[in-house]
Amino acid sequence: MATKTINELKKRENLIGYIFASPWLLGLILLGAFPILASLYISFTTYDMIGAPNFIGLENYVILFTNDSLFWQSLGNTLYHVFIAVPLGLIVGICLALLLNNKIKGISVYRTLFYLPNVVSIVAMSLLWLWLFQPSFGIINEVLDPIYNLFNMEPLQWHQAASTSKITLILMGLWTAGGSMVIYLAQMQDIPKSLYESAEVDGANWFKKTIHITIPLMTPSIFFNFIMGLIGGFQVFTIAYIMTGGGPSRSTYYYAYYMFDKMMSDNAMGMASAMAWILLVIVLIITMIALKLNKYVVYLGEES
Repeated sequence: MATKTINELKKRENLIGYIFASPWLLGLILLGAFPILASLYISFTTYDMIGAPNFIGLENYVILFTNDSLFWQSLGNTLYHVFIAVPLGLIVGICLALLLNNKIKGISVYRTLFYLPNVVSIVAMSLLWLWLFQPSFGIINEVLDPIYNLFNMEPLQWHQAASTSKITLILMGLWTAGGSMVIYLAQMQDIPKSLYESAEVDGANWFKKTIHITIPLMTPSIFFNFIMGLIGGFQVFTIAYIMTGGGPSRSTYYYAYYMFDKMMSDNAMGMASAMAWILLVIVLIITMIALKLNKYVVYLGEES
């Protein structure tokens, strides 16, 4: 009887979820389905957005995989960004949430300040950091100047050097870690206080409570932000377009940037569509692997 009741509750929760998601689902079906299917067809054609598409089968895909070095370079740059930026973003977001999950005077002000960068236009944010990272007069190098002098180092060129350009954009992206912080805070505040009280009775300090209670119970939100970070990381474009133009030496020429150039500069809509579908498959495979592994890393409560 108890199992039946639980199953009925789960079905009811799923139904409510579909009802709330229905406006988006209807929008996807009515407004997004045709462009998605059209792009799949166009990926098998040569199409310059002026004349009619010319069907060529798998030729676009063959060219990309076998005769396009920029395809692999842009994909490599994107993978580098994803596999460094996503873990760093998770760590910074968790640390901020832990720091701001305290009941002290004015804590809501600090939470707001850390979240504010997420409502700033990405264009404005990129221009701001372009100035901050400017090698000759930027504030960051001015602050680091004593360290440069101490170790007899030349000032870092940040986004103007191929060796540091990708790291520069990754560091800039950490400014928006307040978005994930809000999600972590919401889940932290949902953790039963009795668990912490029991741990304190057993002599656990703050660190042990964080490692053995807080972090495990936060794994659902950590996993959610991990998946969203992966999807967003593979689509990185605007910051590179504004700050570096894909340079220097194409070190920040990301996959989405190359796809944009294929579409807008080369008028090769067929090739760009093929790249879009390749990206979809890559993200889908990585996401499916992550979803398969989530049962080993995500705490979902006790089995009923």
